Amino acid sequence: MAEITMKNQPSKPHWWWLDEHTSVRRSPWLQSTLNELNEKTKTMLKLIEEDADSFAQRAEMFYKKRPELVSMVEDFYKIHRLLAERYDQVRPEAGIRLLPPSACLKHSQSVKLTSFDYRCYDSYSENCDAEESVESEIDDPELEGEIRSVAPNEVTKLMKDIERTDKDQIKQKDEILDEVMMLREEIERLGKENEAHKDELAQKDTVFNEVVMNLREEIEQLKKDNKTMKDGVHQKNTIHGEVMKLREEIERLRKENEAQKKDNKTMKDEVHHKYTIRGEVMKLKEEIERLRKENDAQKEELKKKDTNSNQVMMLREEIVRLRKENEAQKEELEKKDIICNQVMKLRKELERHKEDKKAQNNELKHKATMLKEERESFREENMTHKDDLERKDREKIEVIRQLSSTIDLLKQENVKMKNFIAKESKKWKTPFEFNKLIETFSGKLFKGGPRRNKPSVIAL
Repeated sequence: MAEITMKNQPSKPHWWWLDEHTSVRRSPWLQSTLNELNEKTKTMLKLIEEDADSFAQRAEMFYKKRPELVSMVEDFYKIHRLLAERYDQVRPEAGIRLLPPSACLKHSQSVKLTSFDYRCYDSYSENCDAEESVESEIDDPELEGEIRSVAPNEVTKLMKDIERTDKDQIKQKDEILDEVMMLREEIERLGKENEAHKDELAQKDTVFNEVVMNLREEIEQLKKDNKTMKDGVHQKNTIHGEVMKLREEIERLRKENEAQKKDNKTMKDEVHHKYTIRGEVMKLKEEIERLRKENDAQKEELKKKDTNSNQVMMLREEIVRLRKENEAQKEELEKKDIICNQVMKLRKELERHKEDKKAQNNELKHKATMLKEERESFREENMTHKDDLERKDREKIEVIRQLSSTIDLLKQENVKMKNFIAKESKKWKTPFEFNKLIETFSGKLFKGGPRRNKPSVIAL
């Protein structure tokens, strides 16, 4: 007790440090652990107590010494955990019994921090060392006598502190697990919604293809009687040409984006395949919407990155994946066109057989009457379909106009991004300037003034 009183005197810089206590016999393991703990404590105190003349120098010292302090805190954590696990082997229950190694360090550390008697601290430390090779009970009578000599009230206090700490840790783990479960449920829900959207789009695509095939067959049957459909076909060809121009414009913007990232890959030659007008317009809209969503997701990831090199690699991989998906869709559409051509050939052959059968006089009379009636009904349906086609053509022209305005906005965003990167590239010299660049870049992208449209991957 005299030694503890001297330790608590203000003449000592750190009265809580028990490194000079050597009056009680210690095990070799405990002695080596305490020596290592003392050395690390001295080193950490030396780092913390160093001072500087100005705040800037203090900040610079902090950034330089922060990795060392983090490493020392890690070592202290490991030592504290080990002693806590060793202490957890001893619990008061009709005497003292042993428990699994999970709390020995907490006991020894709490004894030091609360300035308990040195005999209690060393007695429990020796008990923890003696329990290395024992799992269920104490075999040494002398060691058991020392453990039983510990005051029950002190052990109870220590056990309450340890249990309270364990409860806090368990509560934190439960909160983390709940958060992880919520995130997993959210991911599953989003995955299901994505699958549902994909199924819905596939169904709509199938229905649309069937409608287009029916319209083509009816137009083929009635094209001789309906000369006005030529104007509609000419208008469709015009829209198809505008769609091809839009595709060429998007392809050119992609090439400019690749040149900015110093990518030496060259774009493949434009694939000259026929697409249906409605399918092409829907594909362009879906591609622009998907690029916007991916751009938003990539912006969120960019906030958490210290550098943008990983983001550039991810964008390149995503572009390669998009190209592969585009090629797969083109191949699928090409197969559909082949099937359509075969169906058209079969339809023509069927019409030829019908014309041959008309030569038969006995059967021709009845069939001619039926064909006339069908022709009248087809004419009426053709007029209805013609009105529907004109309405759809007007909608397609409006969609193309919207796509053109969207491309103009993407061009403007691309020019702004070029200017911003050119201005900020000169500041990437020191870590402090680089951090300022990251803050400025994040502020302009995610906290800036009002924007009319979100930038896409092409703009980045």
